Amino acid sequence: MMGGGEGKESLDDGEFLFRFRSVKALLDDDLERGGFQELEKQTIYFAQPDALNDPMEGLSDAFWDGDQVLWENLFRHYALSLIWYASAWLHVKPEEINQAKVGAWLTEEDLPSDFFRALYREFSSGFCAEIESTELASILGRRTVPMRRERLTNLLSLIHQTALSHLFRVFKKHDLSEFELPTLGRTGSSVKTVVNGWEAAALKPPTVKMPVEDQLEVEASISNMVSHQLELGMLSRLDDKNWARKLIALMARFPETYVDAFLRDLHFTPWRVACFSRRCTNASMWGTYGAEHRGAALVFRTEQRGGTRFFRVQGMVGTGAQGCELQVRSVTYRNRPPALDSFLEIAMLPMGKLERTWMRSQSGMPSARLKDVTNDMEAWRKAHWEKAIERATWKHPDWAHEDEQRLIASTVFTDDPAPEPLTYQFSQLDGIVFGMRMSSEDKLRIAKVIENKCRAEGRANFRFFQAYYSPSKGEMDIAELGLLWFE
Repeated sequence: MMGGGEGKESLDDGEFLFRFRSVKALLDDDLERGGFQELEKQTIYFAQPDALNDPMEGLSDAFWDGDQVLWENLFRHYALSLIWYASAWLHVKPEEINQAKVGAWLTEEDLPSDFFRALYREFSSGFCAEIESTELASILGRRTVPMRRERLTNLLSLIHQTALSHLFRVFKKHDLSEFELPTLGRTGSSVKTVVNGWEAAALKPPTVKMPVEDQLEVEASISNMVSHQLELGMLSRLDDKNWARKLIALMARFPETYVDAFLRDLHFTPWRVACFSRRCTNASMWGTYGAEHRGAALVFRTEQRGGTRFFRVQGMVGTGAQGCELQVRSVTYRNRPPALDSFLEIAMLPMGKLERTWMRSQSGMPSARLKDVTNDMEAWRKAHWEKAIERATWKHPDWAHEDEQRLIASTVFTDDPAPEPLTYQFSQLDGIVFGMRMSSEDKLRIAKVIENKCRAEGRANFRFFQAYYSPSKGEMDIAELGLLWFE
């Protein structure tokens, strides 16, 4: 018999995870139409953050708090990323522009040839001179308010046309491109005026009920949104949309793309996530994730040790046949993402590259922030990992009804810890809840798969449940189907 009986554990005791799935995903064998045979294959798909339905997944409230050494290195690194991207941009077809990637992981040592390194040094030296990077970095290193994403994007946009103008002069000089931009005057003074203006605003008595850091970020955001509108105008006026998108990618969008690449490539190992809920009686969750109540909720049992719950999976890159235990993590609902000290959290480079590229000047002088990493490496690593988890487990309160629990797959061994769905043992699947609108035919199809698995493993304690509306409670509830027998 599969189903009821006395003494069964309550599904409300915190031992279980609920995963809403459609019948198609559970049973059908049709990958192109969303049929994954997840029940038969005992698989759980771990999604990349940008595949989830919340555009703020993995977002951090990043800020750049650096001294002169770090800011000078940022300008040189911007030049490095730009010349690398522009070299690909010159040769890629307009319709394939998305294949040209901005890689913030890049260091000078990663360039493919001595010629390319010499080309970069020539460009970087001239560009930094034109924007007066030493003095500009000195001003930025003394500022009162740290730079956040919108303001950094704004700052880089102010120097971007100077960078492009100088870059294509270098390209033309070496017969790499016939394309050339007009020569611009030195922009260092105007950029320094803007940066000094930000600092002056930070030191003034507040005129609005908003922290000055937020006020400066809002102003920069407005400027960046105006730029986006101008890009749309360009797209609307040019007949060749692919060529227009290619132009925009380099001429207008690169500063923002670079900042996003910095946040994507330099801080944390790539991660994937499997999403569950703490309960399965929320009608909205069934409507969104349970195929409009026609699907099911899988009931997974977790292991608890020392107040922490774990779930074992097989198939993650870098693990053996026994798989690995992933910690069950609760999502925290908050209005703002967790803060992230961008210079301090550069952890995706080996220590040697980190020092040479970011933490030391060209003359070898260390940044004052280097000691924040090296004085107690163990404490820094522990805090860094906690930041990574915090970033992957927060959502806005708008999502609080989901009462979400997560399994996070992440590894230092590869850029993708779970390119294929991970598997679990059948003993970890405690039961299945049928949706209120699930057809009898689909219930029988699911029950047949479970029957075969139970017989193969000699199991007699699988549980089925039915979701229903409880008039006495005035809400959705579930009832165990204790009379569901297998002959």
